[in-house]
Amino acid sequence: MQDFHQKIRVNAVYLLLQKLTAPAINLLLTIYIVNKLSIADYGIYNIIYAVIGYLSLYSSLGILNVLQRYIPEFNAQRNYSGVKKLFVSALVFRFILTIIFLALLIWFARPVGKFFKVDNLNIYLELFGLGIFLFLEIQIVELTLGALLQNRAIMFSYFIAIIFRASLVYWFLSHGHGLIGLLRAETIYYAALLITQLTFYFYDFAAKNHSEKQKLPLKRLLRYSGLSYLDELGWTVLDVKTDYFVISNFLGPTMVGLYAFANQVIETVAKLMPDKMIRPLIRTAFFSKFSEHRDLEKLNENFNLLVKLIAFISFPLFSGIIVLSDKIIVHFYDAKYLPAQKLIWMFTAFLLIISFQYPLQLVVQAVEKVEITFYSKIFSIYNLIVEILVIQSLGLMGVALATCSARLFQTLFIFHGIRRHVPIKIAFQPLLKILFNSLVMMVFLLVVRGMIISTLSLIVILTGAAVTYLAMSYFNKSFFLKERILINQLLPRPLFVF
Repeated sequence: MQDFHQKIRVNAVYLLLQKLTAPAINLLLTIYIVNKLSIADYGIYNIIYAVIGYLSLYSSLGILNVLQRYIPEFNAQRNYSGVKKLFVSALVFRFILTIIFLALLIWFARPVGKFFKVDNLNIYLELFGLGIFLFLEIQIVELTLGALLQNRAIMFSYFIAIIFRASLVYWFLSHGHGLIGLLRAETIYYAALLITQLTFYFYDFAAKNHSEKQKLPLKRLLRYSGLSYLDELGWTVLDVKTDYFVISNFLGPTMVGLYAFANQVIETVAKLMPDKMIRPLIRTAFFSKFSEHRDLEKLNENFNLLVKLIAFISFPLFSGIIVLSDKIIVHFYDAKYLPAQKLIWMFTAFLLIISFQYPLQLVVQAVEKVEITFYSKIFSIYNLIVEILVIQSLGLMGVALATCSARLFQTLFIFHGIRRHVPIKIAFQPLLKILFNSLVMMVFLLVVRGMIISTLSLIVILTGAAVTYLAMSYFNKSFFLKERILINQLLPRPLFVF
């Protein structure tokens, strides 16, 4: 039997392969989609996915958070029957709720489309109904596989399915099928992905792991599910999905397209951050280790390590985005999106705040004080009200500013709230070292940005910036020796020397 660190190490390899390859292909596809669709159609495409985001919320009732929190615990206790029962219950539960809410959504699609200034929304939803259902079921399966440290299965399932997506998106858009063709391609992609992941679940876990049947702790699960669901409601209002709806209602789909493009650029960069790349492993390790001893001091150490890891990646990435956003738009995407440059700057701050919320969320969930994040959702109301008040005078920048400030206030609220239960202390000195290293890289970019005249030269400059930052991080180390040892234990080779 593999020990816990070995399991994490093996799964980290698979997860990193998935996170470095599938997003790279999806990035190329996104660039292709952005160039092939009009700004208005790209806006409608993102509005549809915003609708799916809300449908995901209403068809889960907190079950996704229950899977994330308790499957690692049941699996560590070798309560395999509990894992299976929870997984099957979640699939059936979401199936029933999805059918109900999807039917209601299609029924009221015409007035909803009129409200958001999206013509033919009912046609898009009817066409993409099966794709939406498949997408929502995939969330259940993938969360379960990740919580079980079955990242090999997730990696291979994405490798297989992404081939379908790339081929189909290219074929439909190159033959002039536009947004309708794109939605058809997505439906086939989700079908391939769901079938593949279910196959891996049954053959790699369900068929190999058995235990005596035990009753699920329903009272505990229901309490956590209820509080988590109320928490999700607030998160969704704070998300850019809500921004899309507000913008579409006041300014139309074209402005949604610009706003969504800025968000897409930053989301692409954010996928390189540890809380995105290896989130399932971080979550599983965080909860499993805390469940063993429930040591609050160790919890604080793990919190600070995760904060530093996020800063180590996010500070240089977002520094580069601020300096080179216009070059990235022109040479990687399309110059028609240059009006979104200032939005990209605002999203940089927005996603930086979100990234540092993640370690706080893990602490909150570990000690099961999810009511703290629930109370923090008061800023969701602030966000929505301020957006409506400023959108006509400040436009898209006003919407972005409202969302960013709401997230900042919420983060401070959660930090203050959790400190009443856990002695959280942030180590600022290592963060200042990371900031200094990032600023040196930023100066390098400011000096050489005039040399960027093509996509190739942009890639060369970005490579030089990465080398500059890593060299600075090597000589101006921000991680303690024991932290470097711990990180290298989880890597295939001891490469982390910063």
